[in-house]
Amino acid sequence: MSLLLTILLPGLAGLGHAQVLPAPQNELNFNANAGARDLRSNPPDTSKVTERQAVILARQQFTGNILRISLIGEGENQRYQIRMENEGKVFTVFVHATTGRITGGS
Repeated sequence: MSLLLTILLPGLAGLGHAQVLPAPQNELNFNANAGARDLRSNPPDTSKVTERQAVILARQQFTGNILRISLIGEGENQRYQIRMENEGKVFTVFVHATTGRITGGS
């Protein structure tokens, strides 16, 4: 018996950290209302369009080289100002930092 424990115990030593414990009763229905949002603890998603995504969006509508890109404005009015050039003509494209809406281009 002692030999068996000597062989098994070293192999089982790390398993104590990998135990699966039953969830407390109050957490069993945690995802019951997964579609609903509590805005007090989960604010609306305000993820921003990245600089790279803004360039991709601009290039989908306008042909040209990117000269410069800047993030301008504040809060809900933030947008990327992208200076582009095509065949010697320089123009500005704006990409809204939250919605990705494109304006400008002339």
